[in-house]
Amino acid sequence: MAKLSSVFGMKTFRQNQQKAIITTMDGRDVLVLMPTGGGKSLCYQLPAICQTGKTRGVTFVISPLLALMSDQVQSLMQKGIDVVCFSSDQSDETNTEAWRKLTGKRKPALAYVTPEKLESSDKMRDTMRRLYDNKELARFVIDEAHVISSWGRNFRTAYKHLDRLRRDYPDVPIMALTATANKKTRKDIIDRLGIGNCEVLLQSFNRPNLHYTVRHKRKGKLGIEDMATFIKSEHPNETGIIYSNSRDKCEEVAKELREKYGLRAKHFHAKMHNEDKRRVQKGWQDGEFEIIVATIAFGMGIDKRDVRFVIHYSLSKSLDAYAQETGRAGRDGQPSDCVLYYGSSDVNTLINQIRGDEDLSQEDKRLQINEVWQMAYYCLNDVDCRRAQLLAFFDQPFDPKDCDASCNNCVEPKELKQEDVTRQATNAVKLLQSMLEREAHITQALCVNTLRGSKSAEVTKKDFDKLPLHGSAADMPMNQVQRLFTLLYCLSAFDIHTVSNGNWNYEYMKVPVKSLLYCHC
Repeated sequence: MAKLSSVFGMKTFRQNQQKAIITTMDGRDVLVLMPTGGGKSLCYQLPAICQTGKTRGVTFVISPLLALMSDQVQSLMQKGIDVVCFSSDQSDETNTEAWRKLTGKRKPALAYVTPEKLESSDKMRDTMRRLYDNKELARFVIDEAHVISSWGRNFRTAYKHLDRLRRDYPDVPIMALTATANKKTRKDIIDRLGIGNCEVLLQSFNRPNLHYTVRHKRKGKLGIEDMATFIKSEHPNETGIIYSNSRDKCEEVAKELREKYGLRAKHFHAKMHNEDKRRVQKGWQDGEFEIIVATIAFGMGIDKRDVRFVIHYSLSKSLDAYAQETGRAGRDGQPSDCVLYYGSSDVNTLINQIRGDEDLSQEDKRLQINEVWQMAYYCLNDVDCRRAQLLAFFDQPFDPKDCDASCNNCVEPKELKQEDVTRQATNAVKLLQSMLEREAHITQALCVNTLRGSKSAEVTKKDFDKLPLHGSAADMPMNQVQRLFTLLYCLSAFDIHTVSNGNWNYEYMKVPVKSLLYCHC
């Protein structure tokens, strides 16, 4: 407790922090899920400087982003903590000094590395082996662990090989931390890291201070004028993030906000020079300008607590990603806005990108396309509480009565009318069963499209268009079909099962026995 106060300026622990710290100091594996701003970094930084417990020595933090590593290292150095970082955007002199410390007599408390550094550097592996043999390797920390499941499948394949940590250093405890992970993602993290007996610390994903809004893009309009009007009226001179999937669009939107609407905005994306990225990030954090227009990786783990709005100019790739990105707003607990601009063309753009990615397996393409459709269904559902929808994705029940008008669907409830959908519900269950008789693995998107009569390649190549119930809900709008499926999940008429291919886990639909009995009565 003394170091908690003297080093970190805190008097008490937040929820699950103390339990995570005790678990890792006891030499056990732990998976920590805390909402953004919940204090994940303290769970490994405090044990690292205390140097007590069953394992002592260097705490290795495997981090996904150079900017995130730099931000945390600078914060620790300001607290007087001995920390090193191995980063490609550091000077040769800085990296040499980091190696000198790590191999010297007096070891640093923490060492920050990327998964690629662990995978490709023989020198790093040799150094870690010596530390392990000398019992100077305290723990491995996987920060932002959800990226194991998302990025590890394709463009950050080094995450796929983190299982070597358990094989090569079997006695070293592993701590994985993330702000968002549903059941499938949690299983991916546990399987990939080989921590099947880990302590799992969960808490609510609900962020009551965030207000969720979906706005539909008007045909032929890009939404920039609407964004500028919203920012000027609701958040003048306040800090915010605007997300776009396109690097060119980031530059274009930032420029138009500056030149046409007089807003202080700059862009940030991966193709910028490292020095330019550092300067823009620091300028935004220091308040030199309020608005940063960035691609999705920006903001991960960055401790800027006064972000009053997060705007999605284009669609997130999944509900998991959307929760991560919106979670960067309101870390100080104050009311903040999350506004998403939705257009059907965004869905087509993302799906075409996925289909054209030659590095993805067919199974991963199906998975990612299904995630895009889940995101689209969230946007199209203009009736049900958005907070309840988002929390349901993370397997957390939520009573819409507790939303307290903090989403646009609850602020402006639609006039409802009762409609008997027993026939469509029964047909949906029967259709899924008939599809499962032909194909073992069915995603929700495929079932929905078949029920609505789609003639897409995925439907026709499996002859699902020849099933008697193909198109039996063609008269129902897409958002109503999606609400029907959500209801059927809640009633346990549908279920989800996870299938592993040896590397990753995939979610598919199944029909519980009781649903089959009901449908055949």
